[in-house]
Amino acid sequence: MAFATSTRQGDDADSAGEPRTLALSGGRKLAWAEYGDDAGLPVFVFHGTPGSRLMYRLADAPARKLGLRLISPDRPGFGSSDFQPGRKLVDWPRDVAALADCLGIERFAVAGVSGGGPYAAACAALLPHRVTAAALVSPVGPMCAPEGPANLPRGEAIFFRSMPQYTLAMTGVFSVSRALFNAAPDAMFRGLMRRAGPADAPILSRPDVKANVLAGVTEGMRPGIRGVVQEFRIFSERWNIPFEAIEAPFLLWQGLADRNVPVSAALHLGELVPRCKPVRVVGAGHYWIFDHMEEVLGSLKDRMSAAS
Repeated sequence: MAFATSTRQGDDADSAGEPRTLALSGGRKLAWAEYGDDAGLPVFVFHGTPGSRLMYRLADAPARKLGLRLISPDRPGFGSSDFQPGRKLVDWPRDVAALADCLGIERFAVAGVSGGGPYAAACAALLPHRVTAAALVSPVGPMCAPEGPANLPRGEAIFFRSMPQYTLAMTGVFSVSRALFNAAPDAMFRGLMRRAGPADAPILSRPDVKANVLAGVTEGMRPGIRGVVQEFRIFSERWNIPFEAIEAPFLLWQGLADRNVPVSAALHLGELVPRCKPVRVVGAGHYWIFDHMEEVLGSLKDRMSAAS
């Protein structure tokens, strides 16, 4: 997928999280921001669901320290990226390859947190000669047989396997969520903390994390909820990515006290990838990454350096 143009909005656009934009062939717009070291090793980082490029603002300082250049795109239908009708998981690597070509980057690492995890895995599988290393944290794993785990708890099976097939139901859920995030963000954040549970409470109580989560989710759903509804459908379907084609070192961390994603599916994802040994983090919840950003990025950089 060739690019047409690339524009940047403002001299300090990336430091503020304001997007650069790329016009893909066909006219669809892809937006991204950059954090860390402009001259560092390139890493494409993928946000959660719902979310946006703003998620990785908190990674700016550790990325600068480690000499990493973080390129954080909004997926289609989120933030400033145009919606893509009929999108599949396997479509995303083409967008990433087009953005890398635009930026003059031949080889790069990928990382994904939560809903960004499947997209990092797809890039590693479908761009094996370009991806040097991959890191996933608290990822959404495959749900649909035979890729998914044999059993999921009933509530997780309903929300991640069944409900996404009913567009009206998911539209209702996320329309209400979007309205409440806009009208009563503090109340919504308190609800998010209750859902996450005690393992995540100290992390989510940090003012910088609260501001980051609220900004990322609000920006992600700013254009509407089509992107997030579509994404949950994507998660619930067969992914159809060739896990066996992954050549890059593949890292995966999963908190065993995570209440946001099905833990069994996340760990099963690690089992599908050759030579991946998932790190089971006892007592950690979904937002563990915010206390361990430098650790994760440092491990990813070590794998990138070894592969170069």
